[in-house]
Amino acid sequence: MTLSTHVHSAASLKCAAAIPLGLLETTRSAGWTSLLMNQQEGLGSFDTFETERTDDLSLTIDVLGRHEVQELLDGRWQSAIFQPGVTCLTPPGESARVRLSAKSPRERFRTIHVYLPGSLVADIADEFRRVGQVVGTARVAACRDETLARQAGALLAAARTGAPDLYAASAAHWMVTHILSQQTEWRHIADDPRLAPIITDRRLARVIEFMSFHLDEPLTLNELAREAGISVHHFGRRFRERTGKAPAAYLTELRMERARLYLTTTDLPVSEVAHRCGYPRPSAFSTAFLRQTGTTPSTLRSTAADLTIG
Repeated sequence: MTLSTHVHSAASLKCAAAIPLGLLETTRSAGWTSLLMNQQEGLGSFDTFETERTDDLSLTIDVLGRHEVQELLDGRWQSAIFQPGVTCLTPPGESARVRLSAKSPRERFRTIHVYLPGSLVADIADEFRRVGQVVGTARVAACRDETLARQAGALLAAARTGAPDLYAASAAHWMVTHILSQQTEWRHIADDPRLAPIITDRRLARVIEFMSFHLDEPLTLNELAREAGISVHHFGRRFRERTGKAPAAYLTELRMERARLYLTTTDLPVSEVAHRCGYPRPSAFSTAFLRQTGTTPSTLRSTAADLTIG
């Protein structure tokens, strides 16, 4: 993965501007594009405000003072006490409706807001998970993460000294990897209704590998779409565009290739070959095999045996 290929969304600038806190410093002054980070300060309480949606992963990290944050989630206001080291996370594509309050009108608090490119999150999630493993991002109201807080502080210090964007790109890569490895309340990435309707090379290879590992199971379009990391609504069409075949036809082809291997290199009964290739009934397997290859399983086995003897 090339670190410099990921750029924070322009929408994150609008998201940051919607936060009614005073701006102390920003990484925009350093010319960084691999992430956006603002340090902001507030005094007292703030009425309800709503951030803009952005394709980036948004983090808010408390670095000074103590205040209450109320966020509207699923129609209910939920509260969390922010103090140094406490972090909240908003997944890509979501906005947040928030109220801020302090014990006194003169109580000061300071937060760092980090926007990490959504494309980077998707790429690292793809690399992070193995076949069948669950990885994704979910909203986290508040958790303590001193490591992220220290990293954010180091980033601001680097921006002040004129560090290049490569520094920011490396830090963004680490932060996303850290989040995916440490947080526990993640949802499967394919459950997100905002999934981009494309299948990348890596995701295509993964879904084909998943098919190959589960040829003996009655796989569904939902399962394959989840493994590809794309909504089931788009999966069939996008898969056909990439492979030239519908998912069911491609799966059948994989099963017939495996069946040929069993029939020509083992003495397994045809019924067992059928079972290992996802056909509970040998008759259904024989029909599918004949349709796909133009011959029956028994005939193929006999022909292969004759060629071996000859």
